[in-house]
Amino acid sequence: MRHHSDGSKAPAVDQVAQIFGGEDTLNTMKADAKRMLADAKAGHWAVDEETGSHLRRAVTQMQERMIDLSLRIGRLQQAPKFGNDEYAKTAAAHFLAAMDSDEQSLVRVFHAAQEMLTSLGEAIDIAISKYNASEEAASEALNAFKEQETP
Repeated sequence: MRHHSDGSKAPAVDQVAQIFGGEDTLNTMKADAKRMLADAKAGHWAVDEETGSHLRRAVTQMQERMIDLSLRIGRLQQAPKFGNDEYAKTAAAHFLAAMDSDEQSLVRVFHAAQEMLTSLGEAIDIAISKYNASEEAASEALNAFKEQETP
């Protein structure tokens, strides 16, 4: 429920989504990050330490930006204190539903972005470890080969 009663989009939702290039891009990135994590776990891709550290740094910077926003997002998951009369309670419930009611609401978009970054970070860490393991295995094989050649 991310739209206002006049049909316009809630600007905060768009601002969070726009950090990642829009809501559609964010959804695609979330799916891609999950796929990358699965592929990394399966050993289908690896990345060297230097490249991986650059990628990891970018993810960490985005996660830090998200941490700054998380306190504000937490407040949106609480019904505002508009008052105790029936109208105030209805308005507070409507506000709360608008912030966290479906996959297009601000709180859910924010959590999707956090989940995407977490998956991406894990995928990069695993890809680095897979690369390091393959490099180590290649070095051991090369050393064993060299030892067999020396009389």
